[in-house]
Amino acid sequence: MLTSEDIERFRQRLERERAEIQARIAARNQEIDQSVPPEDDIRDEGDEAKVITDLEPVRAENELDLDTLARIDRALQRIEEGTYGISEVSGKPIPIERLEAVPYATTLVDEQPPVPA
Repeated sequence: MLTSEDIERFRQRLERERAEIQARIAARNQEIDQSVPPEDDIRDEGDEAKVITDLEPVRAENELDLDTLARIDRALQRIEEGTYGISEVSGKPIPIERLEAVPYATTLVDEQPPVPA
């Protein structure tokens, strides 16, 4: 079972990770804004397609970070509710080793849905 010190340590870690992710997203959004030329500068559909294609990896990274950010927010909410470190599936304690690896985990390893092949 997690101690109050453990929970505080995880809260601080989650808040740090949250701030880092928000900074990365902001930097990428600025990169996107600077990479998209004004409409007057786009000569044809090929130019527009190239801009879209070039920015796709940046947008994909943002989507992954937004998903992680939502998970972090949920973990912080669970800390406030007093349910952090308890599986949402079984109600069993999540091992501290799992939380060290994935501090926003909400289930035990064997309760995770299988990853599609």
